[in-house]
This record gives sequence, C-alpha cells and structure tokens, in this order.
Amino acid sequence: MLPYFSLDRFKKAYEYYGRDLCDLTEPGVSDYLFTFFQDKGMPALATTIKEGGKFRILSDVVRDLKRALNQPLYDELIENSFYYAPPYLPLFGFMMQSRKWPILSFSVMEWTHDQTKEKFVDYVRKNYTDYDSGEAVKQVDKWSNYF
Repeated sequence: MLPYFSLDRFKKAYEYYGRDLCDLTEPGVSDYLFTFFQDKGMPALATTIKEGGKFRILSDVVRDLKRALNQPLYDELIENSFYYAPPYLPLFGFMMQSRKWPILSFSVMEWTHDQTKEKFVDYVRKNYTDYDSGEAVKQVDKWSNYF
C-alpha cells in the first residue's frame, strides 16, 4: 500500500483538476450577454441569447453577433466583456486553436502549467490587443479556483 495515499484526496484532486475552464466561465458570459442587451434596450434578444445559449456554444453565438451587429456595438460588447464577464471568450478561442473536434476541453490541470499560461498570454496579446494579458491570467486563475 502506498504511504500517504488517500482515495478521497485523489478523487477531490481529480474533480478539481479535471474541470473544464470554458464550462466554468460560460454561465457568467451568458449572464453578461443578457445584461448587455437588456441595457441596450433589446430585451427580446437578451432573453433569446440567455435561453438559446443553453443549446449552443456561446462562443459561436458571439461569432454570429459579430456578423449581425454593427461594428461599434460589437466592439463595445467585446470590450465590456473584459470588465464584466469571466474570460470565457479568450479561453475558448485559445482552446480552439489547439484542439480538434470532438476534444473540446481546457482543464484546470492544463492551466496549471506555466508553458500553457505563456501561450495563453501570447494568444491574448495577438487576438485581444485591448485586453491586459496579465489581467486575463489573473481572471483565469480566479475562475479556476472559484468552484
């Protein structure tokens, strides 16, 4: 028998490190989108996104909004997400650049590696130039420990 091994501790560690960061942050983005469109006087769209987002990947919804909204409104949506939503959009985009269907997951375990964080910082600097990459890392760290 292994000294200091505990099946309960192993189970808890597995549950913690196996969580998907995109799944953890997606509900917060749904809430953000709902509030954003409510504040813009579009309650029907807000509710449609909130309810319909349960059946679609929210990153895909935001991608479609880029085509549907005028550019200033879309830019405001993205910029405000840096302050009022979890870092779902950068996390999901980062995950998508390194994964192929059907393995669409970005675990807390992967996030704990410094090399992964460095690649994420590079991704944010390249794709979200108005978003402080250091702040993005802090937010992901916060959300990875949230639940």
